[in-house]
Amino acid sequence: RRGTMGVKNLWRLLLPAGHRLSIETLSGQTLAIDASIWLAQISKACRDPETGRPLPNRPHVRVFLLRLMRLLYHRIRPVVVFDGAMPEAKRLELARRRRRRERLWRGGEEDEGDDGTASGGALRRAAKKILVR
Repeated sequence: RRGTMGVKNLWRLLLPAGHRLSIETLSGQTLAIDASIWLAQISKACRDPETGRPLPNRPHVRVFLLRLMRLLYHRIRPVVVFDGAMPEAKRLELARRRRRRERLWRGGEEDEGDDGTASGGALRRAAKKILVR
């Protein structure tokens, strides 16, 4: 798929070696936190359910701090890691996604699909099909 970032099939590769554990088992340990992953998860979760736009009161900072507090409560020492500058390919891909999302939410405008063809307001048509049934 064009525009996909990250290591392809990474989780499938790691699945056999991974296992779930409760947070309490990490007590007394130091845990590295990838800040960009946390912020992406929180930003995706903290959106208006009607419009999909970010909430105006910016709860992502509060949620980030609450996650850190939970780790500290369990006596886990978090080390928050902020990676360096964003690679050019990732920056361009995120900008393309942002433009596409904004066009879709404005509604009615032609949307260009991943293959470069106009999909003609795909989001609006899909919602209409669901609601008409």
